[in-house]
Amino acid sequence: MTIKDIAKDLRLSIATVSKALNNSSDISQDTKKLICDYAESVGYKSRKSLACNGRVAVLWAKDEQMDKYTAPSLVAESFRAFAQKQRFDVYFNLLPQDEAFNLNEYLEENHFLGAFLVGLNFFSPVYNQIKNTKYPLVLLDNYITENDLVSGVGSDNIHSTTAVVDYLVSQGHRKIAFLGGERQSLVGAERLAGYILGLSRNGIEYRYDLTYFGNYSRQSGFDATDYFQSKDFTAVVCASDIMAMGLMDRLRVWGKKVPEDVSVVGFDDLEFMRYTNYDLTTVRQDFNLIGEKAFRILESMINGLSSQRASLGCTLIQRGSVKKID
Repeated sequence: MTIKDIAKDLRLSIATVSKALNNSSDISQDTKKLICDYAESVGYKSRKSLACNGRVAVLWAKDEQMDKYTAPSLVAESFRAFAQKQRFDVYFNLLPQDEAFNLNEYLEENHFLGAFLVGLNFFSPVYNQIKNTKYPLVLLDNYITENDLVSGVGSDNIHSTTAVVDYLVSQGHRKIAFLGGERQSLVGAERLAGYILGLSRNGIEYRYDLTYFGNYSRQSGFDATDYFQSKDFTAVVCASDIMAMGLMDRLRVWGKKVPEDVSVVGFDDLEFMRYTNYDLTTVRQDFNLIGEKAFRILESMINGLSSQRASLGCTLIQRGSVKKID
């Protein structure tokens, strides 16, 4: 099947069909949809024909989060898969850290209809530009209320972390430490809030000295373990599986055993961790659903609907890294 064949079948000019399959802006959306739908139905598989609805971007604030094993990367891959199914062309790019970078100009120059922003924190150079965006944006684990073109999607971090504390208390733990993420990120603040709420409703006083802030890296787990070495605790709530992995590795260096000496809970339930000997109790995020929801929200805003914030539930996965104590 060729462009010429499609044009003949639909009784349209070759030029019109070509423009539709190349997402040209000078033909009507109805004609474009007619041509694209027909092209797909008859097996026309050019790259352009599968991206008739336009271009969207996945923009990363930090290159280390693009690693395929991180939670943001898994969400982004899900977003890409659902967008491509709906015939959007998806581009992954790292956001420049240059103060001169202009997000509106970048989206306009690259003909993007909107973007999914990953890894932004409150100190990101582009954060303040979001309020003035002219294009639909969906933020992962973040949101603002000042612009109707900006939506947010992520997990219910507060209630999920509170549930972890409740579980540890039910297992006899009352000296519970917290290894948090970035203090300047919304997700880090929400997981800390969930931890403090969990302590409060179980009648446990929050102790700042049992809190350590990292950056979701394995090294953060090492550093936190060294910090906690002189503290009195029986369990640690970690804001990510990767940090929990580093903490558990460093505990072994101390000669401490998990869960015999210290119980550990992570957050994410990264798939590769399920096939290791960490046997980590953790909070499972539904990365596939988060990515799909992010795309659905962005698509709806591209089509003129209002913004929204989606907060998706998580599941506590009980494994062998938590010990019941008297």
